[in-house]
Amino acid sequence: MGEALAESDELVDELLSADIIVAGVPMYNFGMPAQFKAYIDNIVRVGRTFGFDRSRGDVPYWPLVPEGKTLVILSARGDYDYGPGRRLAHMNHVEPGVETPFAYIGITDVHRIAIEYDEFADQRLRASIATAEEAVDKLVRKLARPEAHATAA
Repeated sequence: MGEALAESDELVDELLSADIIVAGVPMYNFGMPAQFKAYIDNIVRVGRTFGFDRSRGDVPYWPLVPEGKTLVILSARGDYDYGPGRRLAHMNHVEPGVETPFAYIGITDVHRIAIEYDEFADQRLRASIATAEEAVDKLVRKLARPEAHATAA
């Protein structure tokens, strides 16, 4: 069994040693790629990233990942308006599908940056790329400040 879990152990160890997790997750048919879902299935582990105890009644689960970690989700989408409160937000299963298991294990400081209009391949795509690049630069500056990590913990 230990041999079968070796890759999962390695992925969990990597996650636990990181302060910032950057996930590049494109939208494929409204959700995340199967490979990223497999990654999530490997890091959401009882006894490693979440606890489970039946004797706790209606709340038998709790996160085990130490506080202070940050998740950055970088996404790309063919269409546009998938952000919160936007026209197609109800069809976006990428960011919510990533955020939910990470929150479950204890990582709730999440930042989202997405490129949209990929299918259009016009000025809107170029503008979206420029906007995303600016957002990444701004986020890097924010996360690079020592106080950014002190307040997250």
